[in-house]
Amino acid sequence: MVRRLKLYTSIIGYALRHHLDFAREHHAFFEKMREDLRGYGVELDRCRVLDVGCGKSYWLTLLLHSAGARATGIDTEFVEPGRGPGKYLGILRHNGLDRTLRTLVWDWTFGRWYYRELRERCPFPLRFAGVELRSQDVTATDYPDDTFDLVVSHEVFEHLSDLGPAARELSRLLKPGGLTYIYFHNFASLSGGHHIAWKYPDSEPSTTVPPWDHLRRKLYPDIPSWINRLRVRDYRAAFEPCFEILDWMPLAREGEALLTPEIRAELAEYSEEELLTKGYVIVARPLKTGIKT
Repeated sequence: MVRRLKLYTSIIGYALRHHLDFAREHHAFFEKMREDLRGYGVELDRCRVLDVGCGKSYWLTLLLHSAGARATGIDTEFVEPGRGPGKYLGILRHNGLDRTLRTLVWDWTFGRWYYRELRERCPFPLRFAGVELRSQDVTATDYPDDTFDLVVSHEVFEHLSDLGPAARELSRLLKPGGLTYIYFHNFASLSGGHHIAWKYPDSEPSTTVPPWDHLRRKLYPDIPSWINRLRVRDYRAAFEPCFEILDWMPLAREGEALLTPEIRAELAEYSEEELLTKGYVIVARPLKTGIKT
């Protein structure tokens, strides 16, 4: 209980200092995604889009919807706009007390300022009305085949327990010629262990948790969410049977100054790219003529 309380205190502390940074980072990701997709001839206002793992702030679904896309956000947790009592009762029934309390704190402490910052950065008005959010598991949705033009996701796939079924389901849901733009947080990176002390590894390096502790001695296991610990090769193995990979895009390097020769030798089984790349975007097209064997 004491360790859990310390974890929550750390999360609240980081949110107090960085909730506006979250909005800036999210907007920057959205703009890069929009620019990258234009390179593939994709205009969001013409797309039916699925956002996998939209989360309590549903920011990517909101931005897509506001930019003119017909967007749907799905999450295994109960997600709903606003701050009404029905929302928190729904979360309590679906996801328990822990998630209810965390959402309450976010909504009533940080949410207003987060959305205001997001609104100020957007070149278009944020449209909360009509945002479509549904509680669904990405491995078994109730949508028909060939429903979506585009599937997007931001730092969600590292939390999935079985990537294979998720990839197959997304291949089924995408129209022929549809695309994915899926960003996963690389577990081998400095921040990939999801310890809150390494949220900003270059600007706020931890003085308590050793670098890459999640790959080395694992002295500080307390993290806010479960992660599957998969490596880049595991993602490729899950996607390649049912997708044509068009781009495997590294995003952001971190921790170069902290990767000492001693740590590098200790983590020799990992490539330097794996250790220093925060995450990757998978741009892929579904194989509609059959799954590779």
